[in-house]
Amino acid sequence: MTPSHPLVARYLEKLSASLSQMAPGDRAEIVKEIGDHIADATAAGRPLDEVLTGLGSAEQLARAYEVDSLLHPKARVVQSRADRYLKLLGLVALGSLPTFIIVVTLGSVGLSLTFAGLAVLAAGILDAAGALPPWVQSDVEPWVAIAAGPIVTVMGLLAMWGLVAYVRFAVRLVRRVLPSSRS
Repeated sequence: MTPSHPLVARYLEKLSASLSQMAPGDRAEIVKEIGDHIADATAAGRPLDEVLTGLGSAEQLARAYEVDSLLHPKARVVQSRADRYLKLLGLVALGSLPTFIIVVTLGSVGLSLTFAGLAVLAAGILDAAGALPPWVQSDVEPWVAIAAGPIVTVMGLLAMWGLVAYVRFAVRLVRRVLPSSRS
């Protein structure tokens, strides 16, 4: 098989697109290397499906090459040592204490404010109807609780939205830098 086979051509195109963060010369070299590997393996009698399955998805292979280039840069690469170490340090820092603090804070604040806002709204409605249980005391007028409840609930939901946005950002970043565990 040669790279002109439709499956091979599609795989190499996906690989090249997934390597968009790399220098064009390095990307072309990797794509040629993988194309040669596929051609050699199929010439040796291995089925094309087996060869492509063994390589994994093009995205996983690209992530593996990107991580390898960060950890083992070529001598001719102009990327400075400091830049490479800062990228790795940033990845480690993202997945450690700051992430723990952000996730715990946004999660607890989001849940607390959401449920507290709903409770204040319910208490305001019950107080306005005169059905507030005697063991619940309200120091504000019912209309204040009814108005404040939805505001507090929205603030809680915004904190939860921030948590989801941060987790998505962190996951995208880690997927972009690290190879998948399935590769």
